[in-house]
Amino acid sequence: MATPADAANAAHPIVGRRAQLSAVADALAQLDRRSSPILALSGEPGIGKTRLTEELCDRADARGHLVLSGRAAELEQDLPFAVAVDALGDYAASLGVDRLQRLVGAQAAELAPIVPGLDGLGDATAGRLQDERFQTHRAVRALLEALGAKQRVVLALDDLHWADAASLELVAHLLRRPPRRGVLLVLAFRPSPARATLVDALAAAVRERAVVELPLEPLTLADAEALLPADVPAARRDAIFAQSGGNPFYLQELARAATPSADDDVPRGVAHALEQEVRALPEDAARLVRAGAVVGDPMSLDAAVAAAQLDTADALDALDVLLDAALLAPTDVPRRYRFRHPLVRRAIYDTTPEGWRLGAHARVAQALEREGGSITARAHHLERAAQPGDAAAIGVLIAAGSGAAARAPAAAAGWYAAALRLLPQDPESAGQRLGLLVMLAQCQAAIGQLVPALDSLDQALQLAGDDDVLAPLRARLVAGCAMCENLLGRHEAAHGRLVAALDHVADPSSIAAADLQVELAADALYDGDFTAMRTWAQRGHATATALEDPALQLVAEALATYAQLGLGAIPEAHATADKAAERLDGMADDALGGRLDGPYYLGFAEYFAERYDAAIRHFRRGIALSRAAGQGQFATPMSIGLAHAYEVTGRLRAALEQADGAVEAGRLSGNRQILCWALTAEAWIAAIAGELPRARAAGAEALELLAHLDESVLSQGTRVHVAAAWLEAGEPERCLEAMADAGGPGFAHVEPGRRAWLYAILARAELDLGHHTVARDWVQRGEELQAQLGDLGHVEAAVAHAHALLDLATGDAAGALAHAERAVDRATQAGAAVQAARARTVAGRAAAQLGHASSAVSWLERAEADLAAIGATRLRDEAARELRRLGRRVGARRRRASGAEGLASLSGREREIAELVADGRTNREIAAELFLSEKTIESHLTKVFAKLGVSGRVAVAGAVGRERDPGD
Repeated sequence: MATPADAANAAHPIVGRRAQLSAVADALAQLDRRSSPILALSGEPGIGKTRLTEELCDRADARGHLVLSGRAAELEQDLPFAVAVDALGDYAASLGVDRLQRLVGAQAAELAPIVPGLDGLGDATAGRLQDERFQTHRAVRALLEALGAKQRVVLALDDLHWADAASLELVAHLLRRPPRRGVLLVLAFRPSPARATLVDALAAAVRERAVVELPLEPLTLADAEALLPADVPAARRDAIFAQSGGNPFYLQELARAATPSADDDVPRGVAHALEQEVRALPEDAARLVRAGAVVGDPMSLDAAVAAAQLDTADALDALDVLLDAALLAPTDVPRRYRFRHPLVRRAIYDTTPEGWRLGAHARVAQALEREGGSITARAHHLERAAQPGDAAAIGVLIAAGSGAAARAPAAAAGWYAAALRLLPQDPESAGQRLGLLVMLAQCQAAIGQLVPALDSLDQALQLAGDDDVLAPLRARLVAGCAMCENLLGRHEAAHGRLVAALDHVADPSSIAAADLQVELAADALYDGDFTAMRTWAQRGHATATALEDPALQLVAEALATYAQLGLGAIPEAHATADKAAERLDGMADDALGGRLDGPYYLGFAEYFAERYDAAIRHFRRGIALSRAAGQGQFATPMSIGLAHAYEVTGRLRAALEQADGAVEAGRLSGNRQILCWALTAEAWIAAIAGELPRARAAGAEALELLAHLDESVLSQGTRVHVAAAWLEAGEPERCLEAMADAGGPGFAHVEPGRRAWLYAILARAELDLGHHTVARDWVQRGEELQAQLGDLGHVEAAVAHAHALLDLATGDAAGALAHAERAVDRATQAGAAVQAARARTVAGRAAAQLGHASSAVSWLERAEADLAAIGATRLRDEAARELRRLGRRVGARRRRASGAEGLASLSGREREIAELVADGRTNREIAAELFLSEKTIESHLTKVFAKLGVSGRVAVAGAVGRERDPGD
């Protein structure tokens, strides 16, 4: 049976698009082979993107494929995920909650912003930070993959130039990580004005040859002739073509007009033609179509009837008129209708009288309230129609902002701003305005709008005034402003703001003074001024101690630890870190919730102090508390720190998962510094894991981003760690170049422990290039510095490892063995599993050169097994190669026969759960920390038991414990 779409397509055949239709056919053929192609259709308004998309969808539907299509609307850019809801919402909802959970498991809860009926699933609205909204993107991808595993799927998204920010972030994610098989992604958009999120993601996909671009150009006169009705006179045909410029939509709309005006430019001419068409309608039909333009596209009939103020019978008659005139067309959903073209809706909306349009928006909002419509839909109309001082409208806008803040902060920022515009400028509203400004600033910062966020915080500071009661709040606002300024590279301004605020604090022993003193310690980190950092941390600690504020004491102790490390005072740093750890572990969650910079700074201080297990514990707790409190500013950096700690201790799969999530969050944050930091972690960990293409790509992107950032300790740290990743990726020249760019050879800006580690990296790079004399100099410098520092086992092991490699290269096998053994011992004591395993490989090589075959095999078999269990495939292959040289056969999937053999078989998620079991967590606690259901945890544990060959949690903890303590 023919559908209205079939009739419309037959009436408007595709002409002049032979190359594009061929590409469509190729894409469908690839889809039939279970590939996942991507098509990007671009061109000016009315050029035929929608028609070509419809043709592709019709062909896919004829093949029996599942077609999911959505279209963004210019007038609805404040509705989060609007185009995704249009494409996926109704279909996914029709599957039912149970089936969705079978398809995507615990990720079903993350689909709540897109799929109706999931709001209460797994407490989907709780525990999600703004920068973690990529979890919803991953859930959509998982759903598409699950559907594509059963049948071919086409996801067609039209008019993406009008898409809301949340939808564009989703599209960018799908471009970076397309569904693996059986899904065709079709994107249609105007190339101008450019939307940075879409343009950047498309550019990256084009570089990777993951997308086929299909630009659409104007039609030729010969092709245009085929679209004009046969009864149009020849003289008019030439005029219409000239006025249309070969644009198919303009061509057809001008042909509809009785008297096209050759004096108007094309957009005005088309608008005039459409206005004539609407004026020719009966009054009720004209009211209904104008109301429909206010309601949206697709149009809900019931909402449009309410907006038009028509009774049911008259409205249905009017609907028939609009369908006959082809201004509207049915959709697959009952009582929902689409406009003939998005430009038709836009033109009708623009030509509707302003006063009537305002009233229609208000009537739609009232109708949605009566019918239980979504808060976001109500906010969309109230933003356009509410009067200043309308308390109910302000409440709806604030509620919409609060509901969207975690997953769609751009939309939330718009609604908070709208609420502020409606809020009266009077003393009674000052408190509410202050709170709204803070929420607005948080959303602006979450989407990378740091300058507007700074302006919102400054306005909040002005509202806070000089009231002593608000002094603690002012201190927090000043700290927020300084954070924005530091992230913008305005370090002097941030420092000046903090000092000035401290000078204006009336009571130097107050909580406000302590807060600012601690912030000044954190501020000193950006300049690498560890002396000032220690001074301010000590002052803040003294004030916080007098006030008996344990949370602030913790932050001060954590920063003092970092400063002591930077000054080379390692014993003092260890003592302070232990004191801070004891304080943190003894604090209740509610006492810590307001100072999440405590676990953030302490976790990193413990990481650099080589207290890895403590760092992991505190990072995990800090991340969980960040989610519970909805405070995301430290969560992504803590995830980066956790990834590094996992890597050092040999948990590479978990480390890569953390780094991957941090990169996704960094992209969404709009903060290039954080993204650089996350990409650096990904580059280093991927290199250690042997995923060299991934390591090179992440490192290159990190360095490219640095070109747009001011120099700071963080940017210099990015350079040196990317340089280290280049060495692991087999590019010593590139390593040395990046090290030079990072401020070598002195690295005065780097704390001494990490500086000694960098000397070891430089020595290895020079060795790879055959520069033995230069390498020896770096080794000596590393040993001299390390000797001054004392108890940093991982650093000492790295330097000893480099010395052993130098000895091997210069023929001193006995010296190499001694230094390698030292490296193994010190790395093992520090819990640096990767470093210990690498040093065992060097020890095996040295023993082989000395003719100690049995000892060499023992060293190498342990190294090969450890590296295989860790997941460091490239390093494992090095050990296996040495074993083969000694005549030992090594299988491609060789694993240890100990408990660690089973651990090596676990997936990243299973390994993470096993680690938490070993830490004594219950299933409920693990589920809360990982944001999974208890049922999912139980399922993972069943697989863990099977892979380890055990029957209970105690045995799992024992297997993890044996790996943590290799000497056991």
